[in-house]
Amino acid sequence: MSMKLDLRKLEEFDQMAIDGADGASDRLSGLTGVDTSVDCSRLHVVAATAVIDEFERDDVLAISISLEGYLEGEVVTVLDSASARELAEAFMPMLPSDDGYTSKHESAVEEICNVMVSGYVDGWANVQGESIVMSPPSVVSSAFDAEEGVRSELLEETEHVLSQRSSIVTPDDEIEFQMFLFLDEATSRTQFGADPDASAIDYELLEVLTALDGMEPRSIGDHLLETTEFDADVAIDTLDIVPAERLSETVSDEESFGAVVELLDPPIGSAITFFDDRDGSTDEIGAAVTTSLVDEIADRLEVAVRAGEPTIVDDMRSSIVNDVVANLGPGERFVLSLEGLLESTAGDLSCDVYLLLSPKEIADYWAQR
Repeated sequence: MSMKLDLRKLEEFDQMAIDGADGASDRLSGLTGVDTSVDCSRLHVVAATAVIDEFERDDVLAISISLEGYLEGEVVTVLDSASARELAEAFMPMLPSDDGYTSKHESAVEEICNVMVSGYVDGWANVQGESIVMSPPSVVSSAFDAEEGVRSELLEETEHVLSQRSSIVTPDDEIEFQMFLFLDEATSRTQFGADPDASAIDYELLEVLTALDGMEPRSIGDHLLETTEFDADVAIDTLDIVPAERLSETVSDEESFGAVVELLDPPIGSAITFFDDRDGSTDEIGAAVTTSLVDEIADRLEVAVRAGEPTIVDDMRSSIVNDVVANLGPGERFVLSLEGLLESTAGDLSCDVYLLLSPKEIADYWAQR
């Protein structure tokens, strides 16, 4: 996909996504009596292989509904089997719960998702005054299994997928599932494509950032090994385009510690490495990981990046992220949030890696490279 994403259109799309997720949550609560709310809603770019891996876990039930009309693509609702069973029995109390998860449970979940997704897309259609036609739901253990399930052409045609992800949860977090809205290329261009004079992000830039962990001639892990002799593998999961005021919703409130490196020259941003546990080596490793990430970004974008000294922080993850966002500037409507996991090849250390950037500034630098 070669296109530019209009930041103004992203804002409009984001608000419609919130309305759609709220509509889905309301329909679900009315249908099952289970109190639900939208935990977060975000636009993200994800590697197609990561989508397949997520939907092919043994405990996952996925329901796919194709869309035609104003939005062309598909909505895939994903939940674990325990959540599916609880929802089904809330919807149909007479289900044989002693028999475990049965085909009757699956049929009930199919109907639940059909009603819920209709609430999602109706919100979009009403805002735009356009029609969206839903196909009958298809319930499969793996939504993108070549032999048993729905094969997504979107995943076959591209290495990365542009998707809207909404998480809906219950107050006790016992039921949690996600809705993915996958759009085809034509719809993506209509929804996000930028005019020549618009403030925009090049989609190619997003693909470059998402693929940081495995690009030639070296990966972040290779860079880290060269500079610190710390042997580790780095996997970048997704790149999210998240409204600044909701970014902290994408990370937990758990107490954590980490290292923060601030990018002092444009593109403005920060790299963060989070650890759950602290010992004598993690301060040094955290500082090395974040510094290596900044160096690798500079190499990929072919720009000189002046970075501050690593700062060790100890607080709730959400608070640390909020502090970083505040430093980006009050005019930032969106933040590019790159998330990944670093694991030592010895298996004795893992940490979460974040890169938070100003979309406008990094887009300007990409255009001038």
